[in-house]
Amino acid sequence: MAAITVQDVPEGGLATVTFAACNGGGDTVAGKVKRAGGWDIEGVYLIFRNTNAATRDITVGSLAPVTIAATTGVSVIPVPDEGIGDASVAISYSAVTNLDVAAVRLGRGY
Repeated sequence: MAAITVQDVPEGGLATVTFAACNGGGDTVAGKVKRAGGWDIEGVYLIFRNTNAATRDITVGSLAPVTIAATTGVSVIPVPDEGIGDASVAISYSAVTNLDVAAVRLGRGY
């Protein structure tokens, strides 16, 4: 299990997103979300890219599993706030061959 590095998206946008291979034993990602007045002002999102000939099921924390299409599938999944003091959120996969992930944080640096 590896911790996925979160990339901050600046106000002008992020020209290149760095992907990493998903780990067979699962991964973790920072789960903190900053809120103000009931609105998320700084959230973390996972971008998955599946180039395998089979679909992939991904579960992020307490969210329902998401199925990513085969071959050219790309999905974006928000990282849920798993509670106060929770430093990370677990991610599990049905399979990881040809499955990559990137984590981005929106709102920081605006």
